[in-house]
Amino acid sequence: MKRRTFLQLSGMTAASALLAGCQSKNEKLIPYLIPPDEGVTPGRASYYASSCSFCPAGCGILVRVSEGRAKKIEGNPEHPVNRGRLCARGQALLQELYHPDRVQQPLKRSGARGSGEFRKISWAEGLSLLTAKLKELQREHATDGLAMLTPQLSGALSTLVSTFMRSFGSPRHLSCELLAADWLRLAGRQSFGQPGLPFYDLAETRYLLSFGADFVESHLSPVQYGNAFGRMRQGRDTVRGHFTYVGGRMSLTGASADRWMPARPGSEGALALGMARLILDESLFDKAALAANGLRPETVLGRLQAYDLPHVAELTGLAQEMIAEVAREFATTRPSLAMAGEAVAFQTNGPESVRAIQLLNLLAGNLNRPGGVYPAGSIVGSLAGPENSFAALLALVESMRTGRIKLALIKGDPRYGTPPATGFQQALDQVPFIVSFSTLLDDTALQADLILPDHAGLESWGDVVPLAGSRHMVYGLMQPVVTPLHDTRQFPDVLLAVASGLGGTLAAALPHKSCLEFIKGTISKRVGGHKKGRNFETQWVELLRRGGQFDTDKEFGKGYRWAAASQLPDPARPRFAGDEKLFPLHLQVYSSTSFHDGRGAPLPWLQQLPDPISTAVWDSWIEINPKTAASLGISHGDLVEVASPRGVLRLPAVIYPGIRPDLVAIPLGQGHRGGGRYANDRGVNPLELLAMVEGSEQQAAWNATRVRLTRISAKGELVTAGHPQGSYRSDLIGI
Repeated sequence: MKRRTFLQLSGMTAASALLAGCQSKNEKLIPYLIPPDEGVTPGRASYYASSCSFCPAGCGILVRVSEGRAKKIEGNPEHPVNRGRLCARGQALLQELYHPDRVQQPLKRSGARGSGEFRKISWAEGLSLLTAKLKELQREHATDGLAMLTPQLSGALSTLVSTFMRSFGSPRHLSCELLAADWLRLAGRQSFGQPGLPFYDLAETRYLLSFGADFVESHLSPVQYGNAFGRMRQGRDTVRGHFTYVGGRMSLTGASADRWMPARPGSEGALALGMARLILDESLFDKAALAANGLRPETVLGRLQAYDLPHVAELTGLAQEMIAEVAREFATTRPSLAMAGEAVAFQTNGPESVRAIQLLNLLAGNLNRPGGVYPAGSIVGSLAGPENSFAALLALVESMRTGRIKLALIKGDPRYGTPPATGFQQALDQVPFIVSFSTLLDDTALQADLILPDHAGLESWGDVVPLAGSRHMVYGLMQPVVTPLHDTRQFPDVLLAVASGLGGTLAAALPHKSCLEFIKGTISKRVGGHKKGRNFETQWVELLRRGGQFDTDKEFGKGYRWAAASQLPDPARPRFAGDEKLFPLHLQVYSSTSFHDGRGAPLPWLQQLPDPISTAVWDSWIEINPKTAASLGISHGDLVEVASPRGVLRLPAVIYPGIRPDLVAIPLGQGHRGGGRYANDRGVNPLELLAMVEGSEQQAAWNATRVRLTRISAKGELVTAGHPQGSYRSDLIGI
């Protein structure tokens, strides 16, 4: 048998293992994956346009495939969000595809929950078991006993999941993602009457003021904003934009700034209003912009009388001269731009502090202007998934705890990514039957009763609506670049198969035979080719070639205008969990440059990637100011015990001058109990330290926890780049 014939037969055999609904179109899938014999040169690569599924930024990618094997991922130059660039996390998606610990077929729990004991079953048995559980809820008229937990969804998948849950009769679909930017949507709704996310025109601004928005690492669309920041600095002759960073910890983004303002945690909103008062006092505001937004300067100034410079300096711990200088620079350098980030939002006064920063943009005339801020055009109407709601999370926890949830369908790993202070983990254990769609035995899958493994992103069909990386409508496509390696099925295909098996209104609402059919139907309505007499299949092929639909000649959405009914922001004094005498230090948890919120930890390339600040690899650490460390007798690399009102963790110390003396910081991402050989039992999960502050139930104030430190020993075993142990896994991280 010829080698090419063998590969074709192998591809058809793997394709036949898909859902029955997919079989009618498999013959159209194979030509994308396995080239014909004619004209094929062994070793010659082909490139397939797709979209990155690692985070909600939705960058476009090109995947190099040679002889049926994905070799490398690069940025798609035609994609308007990332313009050919790609972060390390996107490039590491190859290791999701070829991970040695992937769940290769459906599994049913055979031991105690959490034991990792499962037995292999067929897809027929797995789907039958899930369908039977759902039918049982229908018979008992308890359809609201079904809960669906997913990460942020958009596009066709969001529509499919929402339709499934609504038609089944359950309102309990929770978008569960720690770092989701819905706090920014909330602030936009309150200030401007618009729930969409902003697009910051970094490339054209001349003065950037970031209040904890770490756009180089993780904020909104890091590849887009990292690229724009480079153009702001070097893309214009004779113009080099100025950058001031506000935050208690100097992040990688902050390290790129011209000035660092290490304000006290929770004081950022007061700082913004203090600047606003000075701008009004000295008539440096944009008079036309204020009038166009229906605000009178004397009215605004009257509301800001409490924010005089001496008072603001006391609240923030910053010099009056520095505050005044930055306020004047921001107001007189046009265009300017202020951004708010997670470090501000995750305080007890976070929403009002974010609105105070938005007010700064209004006063300086930065709304809807080049170099300023616009409504993002990427998420529109039904293309957006449900917003994260902290109140909804707590309500679901209560429903699970009291036994009202009988069946939980979970995509993602919320058991790891949800702070234990919510009670989520204990409540989930009370759910009688849990189904996971994970590709790995992650923390949530280890507690599941049934695992129906999803395809890897590079094996999947899908559409991706980028989070906030463009003013224009950007609609990315995902296509499989290789034949599925294992006996897995796409999450949407499983839902469609179950809908068909249940029949009735659910089957009528979702009559589609496959995820591909559903996506093509969604896109056909979007592009409207049939209305113009154009052949949709021709358009479909072109969309696959480009990687999506990019309407870069048209802007979407109306501009920002201060809502007439909106009150001016007034941040309260921040509150913190833990008595200051017992827990004298503030704790900040932050998104890792490698792991984001933890989803990158199973990928060894990212474990091996040195942190740009500490150069640490394969572990967790805590960053401590040198003065604080000296007062506690802590040296670099020592093992330190960190105690909060919620718990205790031990991890090595990194002595870091770029952090306030009253603040310590731990990166997110490590501390998994599952997730495969590269992630499990490595480092700590700092979410275990976070406490819920009394009175903050409607917002996630995760940076409002105090801690104390105790030196344990000199054996912290910190591993950094260049250390002999830093490459001890180098033999295992190649593909």
